[in-house]
Amino acid sequence: MDIRGPRLRKPSDEALAFTSSMADDGRIARKVILVNLAHMVALVRAGEVDRKVGARCAKFLAGASAEILPGAKAEDFHQQLEQAAVDALGVETAGFINYGKSRNDQVATAIRMELRDSIIALVSSVAGLQSALLSQARKHGAVLVPGYTHLQRAQPTTFAHHLFAHFDAFQRDAERALQLYTRVNLSPMGSAAMTGTSVKLDRRYVAGLLGFSGLVRNSMDAVSSRDFAVEALSFAAIAALDASRLAEELILWSSAEFGFIELDDSYAASSSIMPQKKNAVTAEMARAKAGSVIGGLVAACAILKALPYSYNLDLQEITPHLWRGIDDATASLSVLAGMVASASLMKGRLNSAVSGDGSTAVGLANYLVSERGISFRQAHAMVGELVRASAESGSPLQEVAVSRLARVSADLGKKVSVDRVTIESLLDPQRFLERIATKGGANPRSMLREIRQREAVITSTRSSLSTLKAELTASERRLRATTDGLTREVKSVD
Repeated sequence: MDIRGPRLRKPSDEALAFTSSMADDGRIARKVILVNLAHMVALVRAGEVDRKVGARCAKFLAGASAEILPGAKAEDFHQQLEQAAVDALGVETAGFINYGKSRNDQVATAIRMELRDSIIALVSSVAGLQSALLSQARKHGAVLVPGYTHLQRAQPTTFAHHLFAHFDAFQRDAERALQLYTRVNLSPMGSAAMTGTSVKLDRRYVAGLLGFSGLVRNSMDAVSSRDFAVEALSFAAIAALDASRLAEELILWSSAEFGFIELDDSYAASSSIMPQKKNAVTAEMARAKAGSVIGGLVAACAILKALPYSYNLDLQEITPHLWRGIDDATASLSVLAGMVASASLMKGRLNSAVSGDGSTAVGLANYLVSERGISFRQAHAMVGELVRASAESGSPLQEVAVSRLARVSADLGKKVSVDRVTIESLLDPQRFLERIATKGGANPRSMLREIRQREAVITSTRSSLSTLKAELTASERRLRATTDGLTREVKSVD
């Protein structure tokens, strides 16, 4: 028996191929089987399906393959699975599999189940990258590096402080993902096509068997909302953007113009024509993937923006964008973790880069304010004149400051002089950083404490992930155990 029924004639092969989701359903096929199992168990428990019939169906579903059949002419895996059950058990038995449910609530549930796993994988990749950043911070965190604004030298900082900036951005990515998990982890099952069902199903029981923490309350919302997919693509896009910014710095810093790091050969590629080349292709791909994820987000929003309630097949087109976006972001984070962990720091080049470049000029200005009573704007003007003179003469700022500060300050209305030792101390990059007093700043003395605090954050994240994984594993184990108990009755039937 064809489960599509006699209402319509057989669709054209072209139309079926155009509307079919079979090419993308492999991602959720195993989850679809679990949904069907939980639903059948609930039907039997409610007395809506005879236990012997339910046992036969459960036994078939428990052993069903999640493989998409090549060349199968089906609208989706849901149809393939049910048709296979009907072919194997007969419609008198397998005809109860879809009783009280629709593909609408079933697919929404399966997508949410798969997305839970994907969120866990993405956050795990975030934690892996954060761990790599902290590993480098522990090894080389005290090394001074130039800090940039507008991609121009601004102030010196420590390598650790620079890495912490990336770490904290990725931590917000992890937090967004875990917050979304709580909204994804709600079951649509029992909503049927859109209004619920007269079949006496315990929605909370089904939700528990599938590892959900609660229900999507409104049945129309349950089957037709995909805001959770848009939100997932949103946080994936932000994570991919954060990954892209890190990738860009790896590309810049490993170039000859910067020369701050050396990437491991395993994350680079040579040229087919230029023997000397070492291209940061892995970082380039991570940078490019951000564009793909953003594209998926925009596509999902465009598909969803004008859909009337309730279910429309348009929603099917969002799912491939969801999986690709999540996967691209996860892969970028994962590969960057390896790149960061294996990169070598060019300390000599960095020492030269932060020496005598004038990037500590604000230290002298602050001193004139705090110790000589000059307003900051006056001090800023005085030091600015010294920097201009340094640039024009090619002399180091500290030499110009020693020889010209008194004259420059007098010209600006308040003559001051500062001795050489003090000026050299004020403009020294290491001492400049050690004078930073604000929390979250780049003072090297706080580096180890900052590392330990962030290591605790990673430990907490991984603990949360372990808890979520354990909950999902336990729920599937309960479902399997319940199914096994029911299918044992098949022996007495057969």
